[in-house]
Amino acid sequence: MIYELFLPKKIVAGIDSFQRLSAEIKQLKIQRPFILYSRSALASQLENLKQEVCDAHFYEISKGEPTTDELDRALAELHINSCDGVIAIGGGSVIDLAKAVAVFAVNPNLSLSDVPNIPELNRMPFIAIPTTAGTGSEATKVTVITDEKLQKKLNPAHPSFIPDVVILDATLTVNVPPSITSFTALDALTHAIEAFVSTKANAMSDYFAKEAISCISKNIETVYEQPHNIEARQQLLMGSFYAGIAFSNSSTNLAHATGRALGVKFHMPHGQCVALMHPFVIQYSLESAYKRYEEIAKIIGITGAQFLSDYLDELNRKQHVWKSAQAIEPLLTDEVIEQLADQALAGNGILTNRQVPKNGDIEIIFKQLRKRLQIEGGIVQWQQCQVEK
Repeated sequence: MIYELFLPKKIVAGIDSFQRLSAEIKQLKIQRPFILYSRSALASQLENLKQEVCDAHFYEISKGEPTTDELDRALAELHINSCDGVIAIGGGSVIDLAKAVAVFAVNPNLSLSDVPNIPELNRMPFIAIPTTAGTGSEATKVTVITDEKLQKKLNPAHPSFIPDVVILDATLTVNVPPSITSFTALDALTHAIEAFVSTKANAMSDYFAKEAISCISKNIETVYEQPHNIEARQQLLMGSFYAGIAFSNSSTNLAHATGRALGVKFHMPHGQCVALMHPFVIQYSLESAYKRYEEIAKIIGITGAQFLSDYLDELNRKQHVWKSAQAIEPLLTDEVIEQLADQALAGNGILTNRQVPKNGDIEIIFKQLRKRLQIEGGIVQWQQCQVEK
């Protein structure tokens, strides 16, 4: 069997490794960097960075996940300012946008749908610095951009989207709000689990998937409960990176297919949507991937594969993921669920599921989500009644 493994060319990891940025810019011979960032991610470091990298042009991205319209705006600003390299400092949305900017700055006549069909692509030098743990976008050959006209998330894959340099420094993740810490960490855990049970899994992706599951499961609750535990955050960041390598060289499957549909419909964060769907996808896929789920359970320290969905359900409860989605429960009508199932079937991640779902199967999964949110809503109301008494 022959495998290919796609990785960033250089990985700089460790607490305070962000201080290496200027040196990495020089090594890539970037004269005028185009730095995409989110203000919440950089916080107090922004002014210092502007002084340190004085020839850079800074582009603050708007809130939410990247769109084709924002890609066009960023590219126009890059060209107006004659930038020759791209740096992303932020979460998955920032990195995904930067990937597309680095490629399309050099290939203006391509479309997102063209990219996977072209064997080799030039792009601008590219450095990625994640501030969440995480989407794993810094490790992957995939970018996720929403086409606003089509109302659809596009996720083309190409090795040219993989950065030249990745800097992994957990000090940049400390100020992330608890909800985003939770959503992104659960997304990373889903990346690792789905990569391991994917029909495209291989020996090399398995290695990184198992390392990711170990790192994330050992630290996800600690980071949520102790947000300033920098060592646990660094381990979680490394786990997210390993998970990114795993699914980039394997694939995700049904939790991501259904999660993407949910996110587009209700404009919810990607990690939140994936975390909501994953327990029910595991229940659906359990028999077809039982041995693989059994291995995952052993890594986490669960007594059997049949309890893996319960483990994720409990993580969602402890980290308030179920409660975070209460507002959509009455909107999940049968008609909307039919639409969500159709959208999920039209996206990636269906054929790589060990048990390939049909439309009716996906509708049942969404109905299970609706029922779970109803149960959680009942718990919330009961607790409120108890307090009032």
